[in-house]
Amino acid sequence: MKKAVIVVGSHYAGKSKTIRKYLKPKLSITEHEHKFTHNGKEGFVLSQSIEEADRDVDDLMNKYIDYDLLVLSARPANEMPSSLNELKVKLRAAGYRAIEVFVSRTNDENYYDGKADEILKRLDH
Repeated sequence: MKKAVIVVGSHYAGKSKTIRKYLKPKLSITEHEHKFTHNGKEGFVLSQSIEEADRDVDDLMNKYIDYDLLVLSARPANEMPSSLNELKVKLRAAGYRAIEVFVSRTNDENYYDGKADEILKRLDH
């Protein structure tokens, strides 16, 4: 089954930091790479949130639908703007299991490292 992990958090919560600084090294890719292979499956990761990048969800789906694994980020549904609900609906319609990992702002770097571990676990199960 295809899996998409959505890192969810408010503006400046640390979504991009979690992905770039902690997750990408665990996926054996550099900060500027996006494609990865994990447990024999091809994946793609975008660290900037859909809202900050002003991405269209349909365009995003069309561009990355062939990957088995996706790591994306979005703002919570109760914040405006938020593409989270639309993203989850369209991921599921495309055959992905959409899993959310929530990130909150903190000064504890171990917290973000732990969130990266949680993302990896979600990709595995």
